[in-house]
Amino acid sequence: MSHFEHEVNIFDLYSRLKLERQGLSSGKRRRKVRDSGFLVDLEDALWAKVALFGLFAVGSILFLFLARAEDALFHDRALESVLLIGSLMVTLAIQFSVSHSVAFASNRSVLLTLAAIFLHLVLLKVSFAPVRSEALPEAFRFVLPTYAVAPMAISLLLGRSHGAFVALYVSLLGALLVSADKAYEFTVLSLVSGFVAVYLTHQLRRRGSLIAAGLFVGLATGFMALATGQIVIEPEGWRAGLLQLTTAVLVGLGTAMVVSGGLPFLEGWFRITTEFSWLELSDLNHPLLRRMNYEAPGTHHHSMMVAQLAERAAEAVGANPTMCRACAYFHDIGKLNKPQYFIENTSSHANPHDDLTPTMSALVILAHVKDGVDLALKHGLNKEIINVIREHHGTSVIHYFYHRAMEQKARIEELVAQGKAAEEDIPAVNESDFRYPGPRPSSRESAIISLADAVESTSRSLAKPTPAKINQMINEITERKLGDGQFDDCDLTLGDLSKIRKSFYATLCGVMHNRIPYPGEPMIKKKRIDPEKARERSSSGAKSAGAAVPALEPAARLSTSSSPVES
Repeated sequence: MSHFEHEVNIFDLYSRLKLERQGLSSGKRRRKVRDSGFLVDLEDALWAKVALFGLFAVGSILFLFLARAEDALFHDRALESVLLIGSLMVTLAIQFSVSHSVAFASNRSVLLTLAAIFLHLVLLKVSFAPVRSEALPEAFRFVLPTYAVAPMAISLLLGRSHGAFVALYVSLLGALLVSADKAYEFTVLSLVSGFVAVYLTHQLRRRGSLIAAGLFVGLATGFMALATGQIVIEPEGWRAGLLQLTTAVLVGLGTAMVVSGGLPFLEGWFRITTEFSWLELSDLNHPLLRRMNYEAPGTHHHSMMVAQLAERAAEAVGANPTMCRACAYFHDIGKLNKPQYFIENTSSHANPHDDLTPTMSALVILAHVKDGVDLALKHGLNKEIINVIREHHGTSVIHYFYHRAMEQKARIEELVAQGKAAEEDIPAVNESDFRYPGPRPSSRESAIISLADAVESTSRSLAKPTPAKINQMINEITERKLGDGQFDDCDLTLGDLSKIRKSFYATLCGVMHNRIPYPGEPMIKKKRIDPEKARERSSSGAKSAGAAVPALEPAARLSTSSSPVES
Protein backbone atom coordinates (compact mmCIF):
# COMPACT_ATOMS: atom_id res chain seq x y z
CA MET A 1 0.00 0.00 0.00
CA SER A 2 1.39 3.38 -0.97
CA HIS A 3 1.82 6.28 1.46
CA PHE A 4 -0.96 8.19 -0.36
CA GLU A 5 -3.40 5.25 -0.07
CA HIS A 6 -2.57 4.95 3.63
CA GLU A 7 -3.41 8.62 4.20
CA VAL A 8 -6.68 8.26 2.28
CA ASN A 9 -7.69 5.25 4.43
CA ILE A 10 -6.95 7.21 7.62
CA PHE A 11 -9.04 10.12 6.30
CA ASP A 12 -11.94 7.76 5.49
CA LEU A 13 -11.75 6.25 8.97
CA TYR A 14 -11.83 9.72 10.58
CA SER A 15 -14.84 10.70 8.42
CA ARG A 16 -16.76 7.56 9.41
CA LEU A 17 -16.06 8.07 13.10
CA LYS A 18 -17.20 11.70 12.87
CA LEU A 19 -20.47 10.73 11.16
CA GLU A 20 -21.01 7.97 13.73
CA ARG A 21 -20.65 10.45 16.62
CA GLN A 22 -23.22 12.73 14.95
CA GLY A 23 -25.65 9.81 14.64
CA LEU A 24 -25.47 9.88 10.86
CA SER A 25 -23.72 6.55 10.42
CA SER A 26 -24.12 3.07 11.90
CA GLY A 27 -20.38 2.50 11.75
CA LYS A 28 -20.85 -0.58 9.56
CA ARG A 29 -19.13 -1.01 6.22
CA ARG A 30 -20.40 -2.86 3.20
CA ARG A 31 -18.74 -6.09 2.21
CA LYS A 32 -16.72 -5.87 -0.97
CA VAL A 33 -15.24 -8.38 -3.36
CA ARG A 34 -11.60 -8.30 -2.36
CA ASP A 35 -8.95 -9.75 -4.65
CA SER A 36 -5.25 -9.24 -4.18
CA GLY A 37 -3.90 -6.79 -6.72
CA PHE A 38 -1.09 -9.20 -7.49
CA LEU A 39 -3.53 -12.06 -8.14
CA VAL A 40 -5.66 -9.85 -10.39
CA ASP A 41 -2.58 -8.89 -12.41
CA LEU A 42 -1.44 -12.51 -12.49
CA GLU A 43 -4.76 -13.59 -13.96
CA ASP A 44 -4.15 -11.68 -17.22
CA ALA A 45 -0.39 -11.17 -17.21
CA LEU A 46 1.32 -12.11 -20.47
CA TRP A 47 4.53 -13.15 -18.71
CA ALA A 48 2.57 -15.61 -16.56
CA LYS A 49 0.95 -17.10 -19.66
CA VAL A 50 4.33 -17.49 -21.37
CA ALA A 51 5.76 -19.06 -18.21
CA LEU A 52 2.89 -21.58 -18.04
CA PHE A 53 3.33 -22.67 -21.64
CA GLY A 54 7.12 -22.79 -21.21
CA LEU A 55 6.91 -24.99 -18.11
CA PHE A 56 4.36 -27.23 -19.81
CA ALA A 57 6.52 -27.62 -22.92
CA VAL A 58 9.69 -28.39 -20.98
CA GLY A 59 7.93 -30.72 -18.56
CA SER A 60 6.15 -32.59 -21.35
CA ILE A 61 9.33 -33.05 -23.39
CA LEU A 62 11.25 -34.39 -20.37
CA PHE A 63 8.39 -36.67 -19.32
CA LEU A 64 7.83 -38.08 -22.81
CA PHE A 65 11.54 -38.76 -23.20
CA LEU A 66 11.82 -40.47 -19.82
CA ALA A 67 8.51 -42.36 -19.78
CA ARG A 68 8.15 -43.51 -23.41
CA ALA A 69 8.51 -47.13 -24.41
CA GLU A 70 11.88 -48.37 -25.58
CA ASP A 71 10.56 -48.86 -29.11
CA ALA A 72 8.34 -45.74 -29.26
CA LEU A 73 8.11 -43.52 -32.33
CA PHE A 74 11.48 -41.88 -33.10
CA HIS A 75 12.99 -43.54 -30.05
CA ASP A 76 16.36 -43.73 -31.79
CA ARG A 77 16.23 -40.18 -33.26
CA ALA A 78 16.37 -37.59 -30.53
CA LEU A 79 16.33 -34.54 -32.82
CA GLU A 80 13.21 -35.68 -34.69
CA SER A 81 11.51 -36.46 -31.36
CA VAL A 82 12.25 -32.98 -30.01
CA LEU A 83 11.04 -31.35 -33.23
CA LEU A 84 7.83 -33.42 -33.22
CA ILE A 85 7.00 -32.70 -29.57
CA GLY A 86 7.98 -29.04 -29.98
CA SER A 87 5.70 -28.75 -33.05
CA LEU A 88 2.83 -30.22 -31.05
CA MET A 89 3.48 -27.70 -28.26
CA VAL A 90 3.46 -24.77 -30.71
CA THR A 91 0.28 -25.92 -32.49
CA LEU A 92 -1.37 -26.52 -29.11
CA ALA A 93 -0.69 -22.93 -28.04
CA ILE A 94 -1.83 -21.49 -31.40
CA GLN A 95 -4.98 -23.61 -31.50
CA PHE A 96 -5.77 -22.65 -27.91
CA SER A 97 -5.44 -18.92 -28.62
CA VAL A 98 -7.39 -19.04 -31.90
CA SER A 99 -10.28 -21.38 -31.04
CA HIS A 100 -10.65 -20.63 -27.33
CA SER A 101 -9.71 -16.98 -27.01
CA VAL A 102 -11.83 -16.34 -23.90
CA ALA A 103 -10.24 -19.19 -21.94
CA PHE A 104 -6.82 -18.32 -23.35
CA ALA A 105 -7.16 -14.80 -21.92
CA SER A 106 -7.55 -16.26 -18.41
CA ASN A 107 -4.35 -17.70 -16.96
CA ARG A 108 -6.48 -19.69 -14.54
CA SER A 109 -8.13 -21.54 -17.46
CA VAL A 110 -4.76 -21.97 -19.18
CA LEU A 111 -3.30 -23.52 -16.02
CA LEU A 112 -6.27 -25.85 -15.64
CA THR A 113 -6.10 -27.03 -19.26
CA LEU A 114 -2.34 -27.59 -19.37
CA ALA A 115 -2.33 -29.30 -15.97
CA ALA A 116 -5.14 -31.63 -17.08
CA ILE A 117 -3.21 -32.64 -20.22
CA PHE A 118 0.00 -33.28 -18.29
CA LEU A 119 -1.72 -35.27 -15.53
CA HIS A 120 -3.56 -37.28 -18.19
CA LEU A 121 -0.21 -38.31 -19.69
CA VAL A 122 1.07 -39.30 -16.24
CA LEU A 123 -2.04 -41.45 -15.65
CA LEU A 124 -1.53 -43.12 -19.01
CA LYS A 125 1.98 -44.11 -18.01
CA VAL A 126 0.74 -45.40 -14.64
CA SER A 127 -2.00 -47.47 -16.34
CA PHE A 128 0.65 -49.20 -18.49
CA ALA A 129 2.56 -50.32 -15.37
CA PRO A 130 0.57 -53.53 -14.55
CA VAL A 131 1.20 -54.92 -18.04
CA ARG A 132 4.80 -53.70 -18.12
CA SER A 133 5.49 -55.49 -14.82
CA GLU A 134 3.72 -58.61 -16.19
CA ALA A 135 1.14 -58.49 -13.40
CA LEU A 136 -1.48 -58.62 -16.17
CA PRO A 137 -1.36 -60.17 -19.65
CA GLU A 138 -0.40 -58.08 -22.68
CA ALA A 139 -4.01 -58.22 -23.87
CA PHE A 140 -4.98 -55.71 -21.10
CA ARG A 141 -2.55 -53.01 -22.28
CA PHE A 142 -5.15 -50.93 -24.11
CA VAL A 143 -8.23 -51.49 -21.92
CA LEU A 144 -6.63 -50.21 -18.70
CA PRO A 145 -5.76 -46.61 -19.71
CA THR A 146 -8.09 -43.82 -18.55
CA TYR A 147 -8.59 -42.28 -21.99
CA ALA A 148 -11.42 -39.96 -20.92
CA VAL A 149 -10.29 -38.43 -17.63
CA ALA A 150 -8.93 -35.10 -18.95
CA PRO A 151 -11.48 -34.63 -21.80
CA MET A 152 -14.36 -35.38 -19.41
CA ALA A 153 -13.12 -33.06 -16.65
CA ILE A 154 -12.33 -30.14 -18.98
CA SER A 155 -15.63 -30.57 -20.83
CA LEU A 156 -17.52 -30.24 -17.54
CA LEU A 157 -15.44 -27.34 -16.25
CA LEU A 158 -14.82 -25.24 -19.36
CA GLY A 159 -17.15 -26.59 -22.05
CA ARG A 160 -17.31 -29.26 -24.73
CA SER A 161 -15.18 -27.38 -27.25
CA HIS A 162 -12.34 -27.24 -24.71
CA GLY A 163 -12.85 -30.92 -23.93
CA ALA A 164 -12.54 -31.81 -27.62
CA PHE A 165 -9.35 -29.76 -27.83
CA VAL A 166 -7.88 -31.67 -24.89
CA ALA A 167 -9.02 -35.05 -26.29
CA LEU A 168 -7.13 -34.37 -29.51
CA TYR A 169 -3.83 -33.40 -27.92
CA VAL A 170 -3.74 -36.09 -25.21
CA SER A 171 -4.21 -38.63 -28.02
CA LEU A 172 -1.38 -37.18 -30.13
CA LEU A 173 1.02 -36.81 -27.21
CA GLY A 174 0.02 -40.11 -25.64
CA ALA A 175 0.86 -41.95 -28.86
CA LEU A 176 4.52 -41.05 -28.22
CA LEU A 177 4.48 -43.13 -25.00
CA VAL A 178 3.59 -46.49 -26.59
CA SER A 179 5.42 -48.79 -28.96
CA ALA A 180 5.60 -47.61 -32.55
CA ASP A 181 3.69 -50.66 -33.78
CA LYS A 182 0.83 -49.90 -31.31
CA ALA A 183 0.61 -46.13 -31.88
CA TYR A 184 -2.24 -46.51 -34.40
CA GLU A 185 -4.40 -48.60 -32.05
CA PHE A 186 -3.74 -46.30 -29.10
CA THR A 187 -4.60 -43.15 -31.08
CA VAL A 188 -7.88 -44.61 -32.36
CA LEU A 189 -8.96 -45.79 -28.90
CA SER A 190 -7.95 -42.51 -27.24
CA LEU A 191 -9.70 -40.29 -29.80
CA VAL A 192 -12.94 -42.29 -29.82
CA SER A 193 -13.13 -42.63 -26.03
CA GLY A 194 -12.24 -38.97 -25.45
CA PHE A 195 -14.75 -37.61 -27.95
CA VAL A 196 -17.52 -39.90 -26.68
CA ALA A 197 -16.86 -38.51 -23.18
CA VAL A 198 -17.00 -34.95 -24.51
CA TYR A 199 -20.24 -35.56 -26.41
CA LEU A 200 -22.00 -37.11 -23.40
CA THR A 201 -20.99 -34.47 -20.84
CA HIS A 202 -23.07 -31.56 -22.11
CA GLN A 203 -25.21 -29.73 -19.54
CA LEU A 204 -25.65 -32.77 -17.33
CA ARG A 205 -28.42 -32.22 -14.77
CA ARG A 206 -27.64 -35.16 -12.44
CA ARG A 207 -24.44 -36.73 -11.21
CA GLY A 208 -25.94 -40.09 -12.13
CA SER A 209 -25.83 -38.95 -15.76
CA LEU A 210 -22.06 -38.58 -15.43
CA ILE A 211 -21.81 -42.22 -14.30
CA ALA A 212 -23.93 -43.22 -17.31
CA ALA A 213 -21.54 -41.27 -19.54
CA GLY A 214 -18.64 -43.23 -18.01
CA LEU A 215 -20.46 -46.47 -18.81
CA PHE A 216 -20.85 -45.51 -22.47
CA VAL A 217 -17.19 -44.44 -22.61
CA GLY A 218 -16.22 -47.88 -21.36
CA LEU A 219 -18.46 -49.56 -23.93
CA ALA A 220 -16.97 -47.39 -26.70
CA THR A 221 -13.46 -48.33 -25.59
CA GLY A 222 -14.34 -52.02 -25.61
CA PHE A 223 -15.98 -51.82 -29.02
CA MET A 224 -13.01 -50.03 -30.59
CA ALA A 225 -10.63 -52.50 -28.94
CA LEU A 226 -12.60 -55.26 -30.64
CA ALA A 227 -12.55 -53.39 -33.95
CA THR A 228 -8.76 -52.87 -33.85
CA GLY A 229 -8.04 -56.44 -32.75
CA GLN A 230 -6.87 -55.59 -29.23
CA ILE A 231 -9.65 -57.76 -27.83
CA VAL A 232 -10.18 -61.10 -29.52
CA ILE A 233 -13.15 -63.27 -28.53
CA GLU A 234 -12.68 -66.87 -29.69
CA PRO A 235 -14.87 -69.88 -28.98
CA GLU A 236 -12.16 -71.44 -26.86
CA GLY A 237 -11.03 -68.28 -25.02
CA TRP A 238 -14.24 -66.23 -24.84
CA ARG A 239 -13.89 -65.74 -21.08
CA ALA A 240 -10.63 -63.84 -21.49
CA GLY A 241 -12.19 -61.56 -24.11
CA LEU A 242 -15.24 -60.99 -21.91
CA LEU A 243 -12.97 -60.12 -18.99
CA GLN A 244 -11.18 -57.53 -21.14
CA LEU A 245 -14.51 -55.99 -22.18
CA THR A 246 -15.63 -55.87 -18.55
CA THR A 247 -12.34 -54.21 -17.57
CA ALA A 248 -12.85 -51.51 -20.22
CA VAL A 249 -16.36 -50.79 -18.89
CA LEU A 250 -15.16 -50.70 -15.27
CA VAL A 251 -12.34 -48.31 -16.18
CA GLY A 252 -14.89 -46.01 -17.86
CA LEU A 253 -17.12 -46.09 -14.78
CA GLY A 254 -14.13 -45.51 -12.50
CA THR A 255 -13.05 -42.53 -14.59
CA ALA A 256 -16.50 -40.95 -14.22
CA MET A 257 -16.48 -41.54 -10.46
CA VAL A 258 -13.03 -39.97 -10.05
CA VAL A 259 -14.03 -36.94 -12.12
CA SER A 260 -17.30 -36.57 -10.19
CA GLY A 261 -15.49 -36.72 -6.86
CA GLY A 262 -12.80 -34.28 -7.93
CA LEU A 263 -15.13 -31.65 -9.45
CA PRO A 264 -15.94 -29.83 -6.16
CA PHE A 265 -12.23 -29.34 -5.44
CA LEU A 266 -11.46 -28.18 -8.98
CA GLU A 267 -14.41 -25.77 -8.91
CA GLY A 268 -13.15 -24.24 -5.68
CA TRP A 269 -9.51 -23.99 -6.73
CA PHE A 270 -10.18 -22.53 -10.16
CA ARG A 271 -13.38 -20.60 -9.30
CA ILE A 272 -15.50 -22.40 -11.88
CA THR A 273 -19.17 -23.31 -11.49
CA THR A 274 -20.42 -26.45 -13.25
CA GLU A 275 -23.98 -27.47 -14.09
CA PHE A 276 -24.14 -29.56 -10.93
CA SER A 277 -23.33 -26.55 -8.75
CA TRP A 278 -25.86 -24.36 -10.59
CA LEU A 279 -28.53 -26.97 -9.89
CA GLU A 280 -27.58 -27.01 -6.22
CA LEU A 281 -27.80 -23.20 -6.13
CA SER A 282 -31.27 -23.43 -7.70
CA ASP A 283 -32.60 -25.12 -4.57
CA LEU A 284 -35.43 -22.91 -3.29
CA ASN A 285 -34.62 -23.96 0.28
CA HIS A 286 -31.56 -21.70 0.28
CA PRO A 287 -31.80 -19.45 3.38
CA LEU A 288 -31.92 -16.26 1.29
CA LEU A 289 -34.70 -17.56 -0.94
CA ARG A 290 -36.72 -18.81 2.03
CA ARG A 291 -36.29 -15.44 3.72
CA MET A 292 -37.39 -13.68 0.53
CA ASN A 293 -40.49 -15.87 0.34
CA TYR A 294 -41.52 -14.85 3.86
CA GLU A 295 -40.39 -11.21 4.01
CA ALA A 296 -40.79 -10.10 0.38
CA PRO A 297 -43.28 -12.47 -1.30
CA GLY A 298 -43.83 -10.10 -4.21
CA THR A 299 -40.11 -9.98 -4.98
CA HIS A 300 -39.93 -13.75 -4.60
CA HIS A 301 -42.68 -14.23 -7.19
CA HIS A 302 -41.04 -11.66 -9.47
CA SER A 303 -37.72 -13.54 -9.24
CA MET A 304 -39.41 -16.84 -10.08
CA MET A 305 -40.95 -15.30 -13.19
CA VAL A 306 -37.67 -13.69 -14.25
CA ALA A 307 -36.00 -17.10 -13.86
CA GLN A 308 -38.61 -18.71 -16.11
CA LEU A 309 -38.23 -16.02 -18.77
CA ALA A 310 -34.42 -16.06 -18.63
CA GLU A 311 -34.09 -19.84 -18.72
CA ARG A 312 -36.21 -20.22 -21.86
CA ALA A 313 -34.46 -17.29 -23.57
CA ALA A 314 -31.03 -18.77 -22.73
CA GLU A 315 -32.05 -22.06 -24.33
CA ALA A 316 -33.12 -20.17 -27.45
CA VAL A 317 -29.73 -18.47 -27.95
CA GLY A 318 -27.43 -21.24 -26.70
CA ALA A 319 -26.50 -19.57 -23.40
CA ASN A 320 -26.42 -21.42 -20.07
CA PRO A 321 -30.07 -21.87 -18.96
CA THR A 322 -29.23 -23.41 -15.57
CA MET A 323 -26.97 -20.47 -14.72
CA CYS A 324 -29.70 -18.02 -15.79
CA ARG A 325 -32.25 -19.70 -13.55
CA ALA A 326 -30.01 -19.75 -10.48
CA CYS A 327 -28.77 -16.18 -10.93
CA ALA A 328 -32.31 -14.89 -11.55
CA TYR A 329 -33.42 -16.35 -8.21
CA PHE A 330 -30.86 -14.19 -6.37
CA HIS A 331 -30.72 -11.06 -8.54
CA ASP A 332 -33.03 -8.99 -6.27
CA ILE A 333 -32.01 -10.25 -2.80
CA GLY A 334 -30.94 -6.69 -1.97
CA LYS A 335 -34.63 -5.77 -1.63
CA LEU A 336 -34.75 -7.80 1.60
CA ASN A 337 -33.31 -4.83 3.51
CA LYS A 338 -36.30 -2.57 2.68
CA PRO A 339 -38.94 -4.74 0.96
CA GLN A 340 -41.78 -2.30 1.63
CA TYR A 341 -40.21 0.32 -0.66
CA PHE A 342 -40.69 -1.86 -3.75
CA ILE A 343 -44.06 -1.93 -5.45
CA GLU A 344 -44.43 -5.71 -5.64
CA ASN A 345 -44.31 -5.86 -1.82
CA THR A 346 -46.49 -2.82 -1.03
CA SER A 347 -50.13 -2.97 -0.10
CA SER A 348 -52.84 -0.89 -1.71
CA HIS A 349 -53.23 1.24 1.43
CA ALA A 350 -49.72 2.61 1.93
CA ASN A 351 -46.87 3.75 -0.22
CA PRO A 352 -43.76 4.83 1.74
CA HIS A 353 -42.47 6.80 -1.26
CA ASP A 354 -45.29 9.30 -0.79
CA ASP A 355 -43.35 10.66 2.21
CA LEU A 356 -40.01 10.90 0.38
CA THR A 357 -38.57 13.27 -2.17
CA PRO A 358 -37.82 11.77 -5.60
CA THR A 359 -34.08 11.94 -4.87
CA MET A 360 -34.44 10.06 -1.57
CA SER A 361 -36.70 7.48 -3.22
CA ALA A 362 -34.08 6.95 -5.93
CA LEU A 363 -31.38 6.46 -3.29
CA VAL A 364 -33.46 3.76 -1.61
CA ILE A 365 -34.04 1.97 -4.92
CA LEU A 366 -30.41 2.29 -6.01
CA ALA A 367 -29.22 0.83 -2.71
CA HIS A 368 -30.79 -2.57 -3.36
CA VAL A 369 -27.95 -3.44 -5.74
CA LYS A 370 -25.23 -2.79 -3.15
CA ASP A 371 -27.33 -4.45 -0.45
CA GLY A 372 -27.66 -7.49 -2.72
CA VAL A 373 -23.89 -7.75 -3.21
CA ASP A 374 -23.43 -7.43 0.55
CA LEU A 375 -25.87 -10.29 1.25
CA ALA A 376 -24.36 -12.44 -1.50
CA LEU A 377 -20.88 -12.07 -0.02
CA LYS A 378 -22.19 -12.77 3.46
CA HIS A 379 -23.76 -16.04 2.29
CA GLY A 380 -20.80 -17.07 0.14
CA LEU A 381 -22.53 -16.96 -3.24
CA ASN A 382 -20.25 -17.35 -6.23
CA LYS A 383 -18.78 -14.62 -8.40
CA GLU A 384 -21.20 -15.13 -11.32
CA ILE A 385 -24.24 -14.48 -9.10
CA ILE A 386 -22.58 -11.40 -7.62
CA ASN A 387 -21.87 -10.10 -11.13
CA VAL A 388 -25.52 -10.54 -12.12
CA ILE A 389 -26.67 -8.70 -8.98
CA ARG A 390 -24.35 -5.79 -9.83
CA GLU A 391 -25.20 -5.77 -13.54
CA HIS A 392 -28.91 -6.57 -13.81
CA HIS A 393 -29.81 -2.85 -13.99
CA GLY A 394 -26.60 -1.83 -15.75
CA THR A 395 -26.35 1.96 -15.85
CA SER A 396 -30.02 2.51 -16.65
CA VAL A 397 -32.11 5.39 -15.29
CA ILE A 398 -34.89 5.09 -12.72
CA HIS A 399 -37.26 6.88 -15.08
CA TYR A 400 -40.26 7.35 -12.80
CA PHE A 401 -38.45 9.21 -10.03
CA TYR A 402 -36.33 11.16 -12.50
CA HIS A 403 -39.45 12.44 -14.27
CA ARG A 404 -41.11 13.11 -10.93
CA ALA A 405 -38.09 15.20 -9.88
CA MET A 406 -38.22 17.11 -13.16
CA GLU A 407 -41.94 17.80 -12.68
CA GLN A 408 -41.27 18.99 -9.14
CA LYS A 409 -38.52 21.29 -10.42
CA ALA A 410 -40.84 22.66 -13.14
CA ARG A 411 -43.56 23.45 -10.55
CA ILE A 412 -41.11 25.36 -8.35
CA GLU A 413 -39.75 27.25 -11.36
CA GLU A 414 -43.34 28.23 -12.18
CA LEU A 415 -43.81 29.49 -8.60
CA VAL A 416 -40.57 31.46 -8.87
CA ALA A 417 -41.87 33.07 -12.07
CA GLN A 418 -45.04 34.02 -10.18
CA GLY A 419 -43.00 35.47 -7.32
CA LYS A 420 -44.27 32.88 -4.85
CA ALA A 421 -40.90 31.17 -4.30
CA ALA A 422 -37.21 32.03 -4.24
CA GLU A 423 -34.73 30.83 -6.85
CA GLU A 424 -32.68 28.97 -4.24
CA ASP A 425 -35.72 26.72 -3.69
CA ILE A 426 -35.29 25.25 -7.17
CA PRO A 427 -33.77 21.76 -6.68
CA ALA A 428 -30.80 20.63 -8.77
CA VAL A 429 -31.83 17.57 -10.79
CA ASN A 430 -29.03 15.55 -12.41
CA GLU A 431 -29.78 12.46 -14.43
CA SER A 432 -26.62 10.83 -13.04
CA ASP A 433 -28.20 10.83 -9.56
CA PHE A 434 -30.97 8.60 -10.90
CA ARG A 435 -28.73 6.13 -12.76
CA TYR A 436 -27.64 2.78 -11.39
CA PRO A 437 -23.86 2.62 -10.81
CA GLY A 438 -23.42 -0.38 -13.09
CA PRO A 439 -21.45 -2.00 -14.52
CA ARG A 440 -23.38 -2.99 -17.62
CA PRO A 441 -23.99 -6.71 -18.29
CA SER A 442 -20.70 -8.41 -19.14
CA SER A 443 -22.03 -11.85 -20.16
CA ARG A 444 -24.88 -13.15 -22.28
CA GLU A 445 -26.55 -14.64 -19.23
CA SER A 446 -26.36 -11.36 -17.30
CA ALA A 447 -27.82 -9.45 -20.26
CA ILE A 448 -30.67 -11.94 -20.62
CA ILE A 449 -31.55 -11.61 -16.92
CA SER A 450 -31.36 -7.80 -17.16
CA LEU A 451 -33.82 -7.81 -20.05
CA ALA A 452 -36.08 -10.41 -18.43
CA ASP A 453 -36.18 -8.35 -15.22
CA ALA A 454 -37.33 -5.23 -17.07
CA VAL A 455 -39.88 -7.11 -19.19
CA GLU A 456 -41.41 -8.99 -16.25
CA SER A 457 -41.77 -5.92 -14.02
CA THR A 458 -43.26 -3.82 -16.84
CA SER A 459 -45.69 -6.56 -17.84
CA ARG A 460 -47.42 -6.19 -14.46
CA SER A 461 -48.51 -2.66 -15.37
CA LEU A 462 -50.28 -3.73 -18.57
CA ALA A 463 -54.03 -3.18 -18.38
CA LYS A 464 -55.90 -6.00 -20.15
CA PRO A 465 -52.75 -7.55 -21.68
CA THR A 466 -53.16 -8.76 -25.24
CA PRO A 467 -50.57 -10.42 -27.52
CA ALA A 468 -50.17 -7.13 -29.41
CA LYS A 469 -49.56 -5.15 -26.19
CA ILE A 470 -47.10 -7.74 -24.90
CA ASN A 471 -45.16 -7.74 -28.16
CA GLN A 472 -45.04 -3.94 -28.26
CA MET A 473 -43.85 -3.75 -24.66
CA ILE A 474 -41.03 -6.27 -25.24
CA ASN A 475 -39.88 -4.46 -28.38
CA GLU A 476 -39.91 -1.04 -26.68
CA ILE A 477 -37.88 -2.25 -23.67
CA THR A 478 -35.36 -4.03 -25.89
CA GLU A 479 -34.90 -0.99 -28.13
CA ARG A 480 -34.54 1.33 -25.13
CA LYS A 481 -31.85 -0.81 -23.52
CA LEU A 482 -30.09 -1.29 -26.84
CA GLY A 483 -30.14 2.45 -27.54
CA ASP A 484 -28.88 3.20 -24.03
CA GLY A 485 -25.83 0.99 -24.64
CA GLN A 486 -26.70 -1.56 -21.96
CA PHE A 487 -25.57 -4.48 -24.16
CA ASP A 488 -22.30 -2.94 -25.34
CA ASP A 489 -20.13 -5.01 -22.96
CA CYS A 490 -21.56 -8.46 -23.76
CA ASP A 491 -21.51 -10.54 -26.92
CA LEU A 492 -25.24 -10.63 -27.62
CA THR A 493 -25.96 -10.17 -31.35
CA LEU A 494 -29.02 -8.64 -32.97
CA GLY A 495 -30.02 -12.15 -34.00
CA ASP A 496 -29.82 -13.24 -30.35
CA LEU A 497 -32.00 -10.30 -29.28
CA SER A 498 -34.60 -11.29 -31.87
CA LYS A 499 -34.69 -14.85 -30.50
CA ILE A 500 -34.88 -13.53 -26.93
CA ARG A 501 -37.84 -11.28 -27.80
CA LYS A 502 -39.70 -14.21 -29.38
CA SER A 503 -39.00 -16.36 -26.33
CA PHE A 504 -40.24 -13.67 -23.93
CA TYR A 505 -43.36 -13.21 -26.06
CA ALA A 506 -44.17 -16.92 -26.04
CA THR A 507 -43.61 -17.21 -22.28
CA LEU A 508 -45.63 -14.11 -21.33
CA CYS A 509 -48.51 -15.01 -23.64
CA GLY A 510 -48.65 -18.39 -21.92
CA VAL A 511 -48.57 -16.87 -18.43
CA MET A 512 -50.78 -13.80 -18.91
CA HIS A 513 -53.70 -15.62 -20.46
CA ASN A 514 -57.37 -15.02 -19.83
CA ARG A 515 -59.58 -17.69 -18.28
CA ILE A 516 -63.17 -18.30 -19.25
CA PRO A 517 -65.70 -18.28 -16.37
CA TYR A 518 -67.05 -21.67 -15.37
CA PRO A 519 -70.84 -22.28 -15.16
CA GLY A 520 -72.22 -20.95 -11.90
CA GLU A 521 -69.14 -18.81 -11.27
CA PRO A 522 -70.05 -15.17 -10.38
CA MET A 523 -69.09 -12.64 -13.04
CA ILE A 524 -67.06 -9.73 -11.65
CA LYS A 525 -67.79 -6.48 -13.38
CA LYS A 526 -64.77 -4.58 -14.67
CA LYS A 527 -66.36 -1.18 -14.04
CA ARG A 528 -65.24 0.31 -10.75
CA ILE A 529 -68.06 1.43 -8.44
CA ASP A 530 -67.83 4.63 -6.44
CA PRO A 531 -68.34 3.71 -2.72
CA GLU A 532 -70.31 6.92 -1.98
CA LYS A 533 -72.77 6.26 -4.81
CA ALA A 534 -73.05 2.64 -3.73
CA ARG A 535 -74.00 3.67 -0.21
CA GLU A 536 -76.58 6.14 -1.56
CA ARG A 537 -78.11 3.44 -3.76
CA SER A 538 -78.03 1.05 -0.83
CA SER A 539 -79.86 3.46 1.51
CA SER A 540 -82.43 4.40 -1.12
CA GLY A 541 -82.89 0.83 -2.18
CA ALA A 542 -83.50 -0.28 1.37
CA LYS A 543 -86.71 1.71 1.31
CA SER A 544 -87.97 -0.27 -1.63
CA ALA A 545 -88.80 -3.92 -1.60
CA GLY A 546 -85.77 -6.23 -1.93
CA ALA A 547 -83.38 -3.71 -3.52
CA ALA A 548 -80.01 -5.42 -4.12
CA VAL A 549 -76.83 -3.81 -2.90
CA PRO A 550 -74.05 -4.08 -5.48
CA ALA A 551 -70.81 -5.66 -4.25
CA LEU A 552 -67.80 -3.41 -4.11
CA GLU A 553 -64.59 -4.40 -5.87
CA PRO A 554 -61.56 -4.87 -3.61
CA ALA A 555 -58.99 -2.09 -3.67
CA ALA A 556 -56.92 -2.40 -6.80
CA ARG A 557 -53.28 -3.39 -6.58
CA LEU A 558 -50.84 -0.52 -6.91
CA SER A 559 -49.64 -0.19 -10.47
CA THR A 560 -46.67 1.63 -11.89
CA SER A 561 -48.91 4.56 -12.66
CA SER A 562 -49.85 5.10 -9.00
CA SER A 563 -46.65 4.04 -7.31
CA PRO A 564 -44.15 3.02 -9.92
CA VAL A 565 -41.11 1.72 -8.11
CA GLU A 566 -38.86 -0.06 -10.59
CA SER A 567 -38.25 -3.73 -9.97
